[in-house]
Amino acid sequence: MKGGGIGNLTYEQRDELREMFDTVDTQCRGYIPVSKLPEIHQALGLEQPSPEMWVRWKASVDPEGTGKMTYERLEDFVSLRYDEMDQNREILSAFRLFKPEANDIKNAQITFADLKRVSAHLGENIPDDELQEMINIADADNSGSVGFADFMRVMRKSGLF
Repeated sequence: MKGGGIGNLTYEQRDELREMFDTVDTQCRGYIPVSKLPEIHQALGLEQPSPEMWVRWKASVDPEGTGKMTYERLEDFVSLRYDEMDQNREILSAFRLFKPEANDIKNAQITFADLKRVSAHLGENIPDDELQEMINIADADNSGSVGFADFMRVMRKSGLF
């Protein structure tokens, strides 16, 4: 829950972010080097992205290519990252409905039996061929089951998250 904040960040998150920004902006210029973004990202406890994603993210906070970012751009960036983390947690919770016993989510697979069990539990009477079609649509690697990456892709594409 984000209550008590301006925009998508809580007051506490904004204060923490402002303090980090001001610590880097020691000369009070109103901007910090874009190269500090990974440090700030890590200090906030955000998930670390791939190198390709860093390139895109750096371009988003510095579209002019100056090597600098303002506090406002940093706040927008961090707000989006927190939103993504919230979405990932929600998607993970949804995945766990199908695989509650899974310890290793990255290797867990939703099978036809899992889908059938959950649909029956929800009171849905979906024919087996339709359940299998759901698996087939979501199964990008043709393994016969749906891994977390496939599940996440389908959930995001569906607009549910």
